[in-house]
Amino acid sequence: MQDPLAEEIARRYPAIAHELLRSLIDVLTIARQLCDGDLDKFLVMLAVGVRTAVHPEFAAADQKQLLSGEIPIFPTLGINTRSVSESLQIPKETTRRKVAELIELGWIHREGGRLHFTAEAYRTLAPLRVAVERSALRTYRTVDGVATEAGKGSRPRKAS
Repeated sequence: MQDPLAEEIARRYPAIAHELLRSLIDVLTIARQLCDGDLDKFLVMLAVGVRTAVHPEFAAADQKQLLSGEIPIFPTLGINTRSVSESLQIPKETTRRKVAELIELGWIHREGGRLHFTAEAYRTLAPLRVAVERSALRTYRTVDGVATEAGKGSRPRKAS
């Protein structure tokens, strides 16, 4: 059974598409700029970042602590080059090259085969993080507007 709000969003997609797509364009444009035009490099960073973001120690850290470099190599639930390649459906050799480039930039650290996000990457990618935060807010407001207009209230809903 599909979520009624998801059905309403799908029904109203033509009216809200510009809001949702504009946010996506903003995020991808900044990602492309920060990654020298290489969206595969961005996707590799994103895959490592997701495994970092779900680690309890990362979630417990505050922004100042992360930006200060106090934690130079962020904790991760673990991901390796093969897992990145498989999850993103990028050829293994391409992924290996992107990981090597990111290590050279100091954005990724490899330890025991596991890839870790670094404080250097967190600082350098700050404009991207801000764009993601803005996108989340814009998307929330758009979806909340659909929910309110549909009489479904504006309370948080569990993702399906």
